[in-house]
Order: sequence, then C-alpha cells, then structure tokens
Amino acid sequence: MTKTAFRASARLAAIRSAALLAVACGAAPAAEPAPGAAAETLRLWPGAAPGTQDWTGPEAEADADLPMGKVHVVTNVTVPTLAVFRPAGGKANGTAMVVVPGGSFRALAWDLDGTETAQWLAARGITAFVLKYRVRPPGASAPTGPETFDSFLVRTRDARAVAVADARQALRLVRRSAATYGVRLDRVGMIGFSAGAIATLAVASGGEGEPKPDFAVALYGALPPDADPTADSPPLFVAAAADDPQVPPAKSTETFDRWTRAGRPAELHLYEKGGHGFGFRLHGLPADSWPQALEAWLASRGLAGPVLSPRRPDTSATRP
Repeated sequence: MTKTAFRASARLAAIRSAALLAVACGAAPAAEPAPGAAAETLRLWPGAAPGTQDWTGPEAEADADLPMGKVHVVTNVTVPTLAVFRPAGGKANGTAMVVVPGGSFRALAWDLDGTETAQWLAARGITAFVLKYRVRPPGASAPTGPETFDSFLVRTRDARAVAVADARQALRLVRRSAATYGVRLDRVGMIGFSAGAIATLAVASGGEGEPKPDFAVALYGALPPDADPTADSPPLFVAAAADDPQVPPAKSTETFDRWTRAGRPAELHLYEKGGHGFGFRLHGLPADSWPQALEAWLASRGLAGPVLSPRRPDTSATRP
C-alpha cells in the first residue's frame, strides 16, 4: 500500500474513531438494553482488577452509526466481565470460545463483534463467553487525524497489556468453570476482532507459564511485533479483507507466515472485498462467506458438528 493510499485509508479509520470518541465523551446512552443480552454474567477478577484500581466512573454505552451499520458501543469499562451464551438444551458439544471484541482499545463493539458472534457460536453447539475487557475513553492527547498502524500499536501498548491480562484471566475462569458449563478442558478457544484479534494473538503466542487457548481465530488483526508464537501455540484461523482501510491486510499474511514458520498449524482467508469490521453481518461482498470457512475449519478439528447452512444471527435491527 502506498503512503497516499494509506493516508486515505487512515481517514476512513478516523471516521470510526470519531464515532467511538463521540460515545466516549458523553453521547446519550442507549435507551434499550444492550442487544443480545446474555442470561448470565461472570465477574472476571475476584476483587479489583489488577493495575487499574484507580479507574473509576460508570460504563458508557450508545448506538453509533459506523460504516458497517449501527453498532452498540461500550466504553469506560472498569469492572471486566464475561457474558455467557449457552447453546440450546442438549446441543452443547463441549467446546467453548472466549469472544474478544474490537474497538481500538478505547471501546468495545459489543454487538457487532461480541453478542452476534456468541449467538452464531451457540447455534453450533459452542458455549460462548463474551469478554467485556477494561477500556477507557481516549484522552486529550489521543490523535484525531491519520495514524499509521504501527504507530497505533506503539501508542496503545499499555491499553493492549490490560486487554491481554483480562483475556488470559478469562481463559483461567472458563477452565475453572468447565464442569459448570459442560466444557472440555482441551476445547477452550478464543476469537478476536480487530483490537480484540491483536489481544487474542498475543495471548495465543503467550509467555512461559501463561494460559493459552486450545485454538484461536483472528479477524482483521495483527500479531504484535513483540509477540512470537511458540512450540505450544494453538492452531490458528485468520481472516481479513484485501481492501481493509484500517489494518493493512499484509498484517494477516505476516501473522500466518510467522505462525507457520514456528511450525504451528494455521489457515488464512484473505478476501478481495469486505473492508474492516464485517463481522457476521451480510454486506453483499466476498468476505460474507468467511463464517462458512470458519465452520468447516472448526468441524475439521472436531470442535463443532457437521457444517450448518450459512445463516447468520438475526441482525436486521442493527443493519442500516
């Protein structure tokens, strides 16, 4: 991608950041409950979350009109939680996934990346745990103009470390609760989107003695330069679009290359068109077919049953 093209793409990214900024800085909260509310919510840490004891204030949430449609956005999360989505009675297959939404490490795309993903997984027998990890609204020093992706990774290093800590704790909590939810200890995966994919890949790379998922899925994310896959990093599924205006698609191919060079199994799907943040919604673009590829990958690894028809969660209320 040329510098001119990247700057044009960065302007598109700024539109999304501006919407998140509007929510973070006092947009009116949504009058209705968050879409796809879970039946059960688990507090992530037994006490105050470590390292952010001075974070205060209530959560803020609102519906934002973004390029991918209306998105329910949450920010100022100081008490991280897991929202549990169970399959219908008798359909759970012993597989679980921690779902890590995106949002530039400043907010969470709660329905687009979180609850809609959980509903898709639950329909396929997978117990989903949507992670509401700690995020704070952007401060006065946050850039409002174009920013390279590598600069973004440097600027958000501290916020990313908080998200990674919460994602690792989520794995610990799900495994400790495995008997309660009918989950097999060797079938706990993680799926992340955008910033959530960056956190997912950092967790899956892992440090010595740190928990890792048994399999991982990364949508339009990137493997941080300071994270390297190890001999026990899990199988990885990667998907992105070649016309992504926010995260260079080369980051997905680089992630695949680094994973396979480490001798770890990986599968990469790069679609000609889909943009950024396509999630499980239908947009009439090639990336619409990625859920079928994911479903086939999960089934091939014994993590899901036979492939279902390519239906999505009902998101008609959130589509433009």
